[in-house]
Amino acid sequence: MNNLTTLIKRLEAATSRLEDMVPTMRPPSSDANGVASLPEHGLTAPGADARNGPTASPRLAPANLPPAVDDFDALINGDVKTFVNMSEEIGGLVAEQSAAVLRAFAAERKFLIVTTKAKKPDIQSPVYMEVLKELQSTMGVVNDIREANRASPLFKHLSAVSEGIGMLIWVANETKPTDTISEMLTSAQYFGNRVIQDYKEKYTIYNPH
Repeated sequence: MNNLTTLIKRLEAATSRLEDMVPTMRPPSSDANGVASLPEHGLTAPGADARNGPTASPRLAPANLPPAVDDFDALINGDVKTFVNMSEEIGGLVAEQSAAVLRAFAAERKFLIVTTKAKKPDIQSPVYMEVLKELQSTMGVVNDIREANRASPLFKHLSAVSEGIGMLIWVANETKPTDTISEMLTSAQYFGNRVIQDYKEKYTIYNPH
């Protein structure tokens, strides 16, 4: 669970870096060959959705991507991958929810690529909402797993992740994206600290040290 806190803090740092970099990036070529997307089969088993399928590490196709996307790829292949692997060790609902988290990060990556390839639409337009749709949907699955399992002994685990997943909506915050991360961090840490308190003496996976 300490890894979740680390993940959120590093996303906050990465977001700050992205925030500085994106406005100064040159418009890329309209050639779609430079776009590398996370293949669906690299996230879940064929035919499986975010709630049921086993996960694998995202396989990121090599491409000449903007530095902002490269930074996000490093986050996925580092802390996110570690979080998913540790969740799979716990298994059950925790592993199921981590699969949805991975898909949410994949959806955000697609969104970031779109922002480097297209002119920004009006935020009130149907086009903008459509671009955000997949990200919002995958984030919703993460929360749905928590809400559907309130009686589970793993509810605190699920809540820590559910409260933290909202950080991905920083992309819709036009003024100060890092503020979104900070707000979500407080809620996620609250539940994360409760999980550590309850389990650190029982299982070494929860020990932050």
